[in-house]
Amino acid sequence: MGMTFFAGVTLTALTLAACGGETPPPQPPPPPPPPAPATASATATATETPPPAPAPKPALSERIPLVLKGMADADRTHDTAQEATFLADDVTVYFYGSLRASELHGKSDVVDAFKSSLFPDAKSGWSRIWIKGNVAVVEYTLVGTMTRDGKDFKATNKPIGQKRAVVYVFNDDGLVKEERLYADVLAMRAQMKGDKNAPPIEALPAGAPEMHVAKGTPDEDKLADWAKKVDDAFNTGDVKQPIAFLADDVEYDAWGVPPLKGKKENAKDLRSFFKAFPDQKWTSTNVMGIDGFVVIEHVFTGTQKAPYGRFTKVTGKPVTGEHYLEIWQPNADGKLAHGWAYANPVEALQQTGVMEKSQEKPASSPAASK
Repeated sequence: MGMTFFAGVTLTALTLAACGGETPPPQPPPPPPPPAPATASATATATETPPPAPAPKPALSERIPLVLKGMADADRTHDTAQEATFLADDVTVYFYGSLRASELHGKSDVVDAFKSSLFPDAKSGWSRIWIKGNVAVVEYTLVGTMTRDGKDFKATNKPIGQKRAVVYVFNDDGLVKEERLYADVLAMRAQMKGDKNAPPIEALPAGAPEMHVAKGTPDEDKLADWAKKVDDAFNTGDVKQPIAFLADDVEYDAWGVPPLKGKKENAKDLRSFFKAFPDQKWTSTNVMGIDGFVVIEHVFTGTQKAPYGRFTKVTGKPVTGEHYLEIWQPNADGKLAHGWAYANPVEALQQTGVMEKSQEKPASSPAASK
């Protein structure tokens, strides 16, 4: 086998030595290459701390009370810009039967309406609040002085003070996306005109509002089912059936008219109501059991056959849909112990032709028809 390369090199070296030649000194190994410089990204990775994770968004149940307080504070100081921060851009406001604007669409229209209030000095005080899911219901009192002209009469400089109820529906960001206002415009107009038969001027409630938050219990579901049965009783056309739901000491308050106290007085009123609207029907649109109360939004239809309360003129035309918000508190026996109702009779009077519908361009906010 032939000599390998490494063996040949060794033999040559030995031969040179034997011939008297000098062996060259061994060469030192080359120095190792310098370490590669650290890159900017590697340095940043080694020295920088990653940014903290964003704080979790508070739950809607925590945000709604804060938003409501902010709305109340802004309303009290007449801070229109601040009020607008609590509204979604696509907010819709309903003021059933309003003589100025029954619906408003979009934040800009609502803000314009805030600024055109009939009552620039208006103040509101909240008395009770009910919260369930993304819905808050507020009962409040509005006071002020009419110093701007209305549609059909000039400013009277008369005071107004009335109880109202409003439903706020919130989006996932905690902004109001829908507002539904229930207020008796007929009675308020009587106050603006200084009518001797107008309801007394309500005073602003003192102190913090009474707060009721749904607990999500089966008992609250039972309350909602109970309320639907009450509506079903009215829909039978038999006045005895709703009367059966009344407690002996029942009290029923509808702002703008005197309260009804006791089963006998309430039953008498129901008989008159059924005589006036024998074909009446009630359709619930929102029913919530909350902390021992029922908040129910429902729509009334019926054809008037006889005078009833402020419905003194009978036209024979039907009420095609009057919106009511009622708050019911039953006792342990499933009987109505106390009820509060909010509606605008103007809505029904317009539908029956007793009052003409306003043709005025929307200019007043249901949120702050102040």
